[in-house]
Amino acid sequence: MLLLSLFMYVSSISGFLSFNRPCFVSPRHVSVSSVTSKLSFLHGPTRRRDLQRMFLSDDDQQPPTITNIDKAEMTEIISHVDNGTGDKNYVVIDVRGEPEIMMGTGTMSEKVHILPLPQITMMGAFDMDDKSFEAQFNFPKPSAEEDTLVFTCKMGGRSQQAAQLAAMSGYKKIINYTGGADDWFGGEFVYT
Repeated sequence: MLLLSLFMYVSSISGFLSFNRPCFVSPRHVSVSSVTSKLSFLHGPTRRRDLQRMFLSDDDQQPPTITNIDKAEMTEIISHVDNGTGDKNYVVIDVRGEPEIMMGTGTMSEKVHILPLPQITMMGAFDMDDKSFEAQFNFPKPSAEEDTLVFTCKMGGRSQQAAQLAAMSGYKKIINYTGGADDWFGGEFVYT
C-alpha cells in the first residue's frame, strides 16, 4: 500500500511539474521523507476525490484514450496515408529500431516514420520543441491537437508504451496497432 501511495504522490508531483498532464513521471528525485509527509490525505474521508484530482488536469479533462486496432483498420489507415485521403491527419510511427526494421521486414509504407522507443523515452521526443524534433528525427513533429498518432512495432508491446508516452505528453488522438510487423507481414521473422 505504501508503494502504491508513493507512486500516486510522485505522479501528482510530476503532473504539476509537467503542466498538469496526467501520469507524466518526472526524472527529478523526491525524498522519501517529503513523500510520506504528504501522504496524510490518503487516510481521510476525501481520499477518492483527492486521488481523482491528482490524475486530472485543472480543466477536469479525462486523459486521452488509446485506441487499439487490428490489421484491417491499419490497412485502411496506411491507404489514407499513402494516398493523402481521409479526414484525419494520420502520422504513422514505427517504434522499432532501424537495424531491426532494415534486417527484418522493412516498414509498412514509405510514409511510415521511424522513431525508436528508446529515443522517445531517453530524449523526451514528444516534449521537444518543433524545430529540435524535426532536426533530430527528420520529420515534422506531430501536432498534439490536430494529428492522430498511429504507433506500430513488431508485436504491439513497444507501440503501446509509445502511445502511453504520447498521451502523457498531451497528445489527444492516439492509435496503437496491436498486431505490429508480425501481423502485417504475415508471421514471425528471425532478426539476425
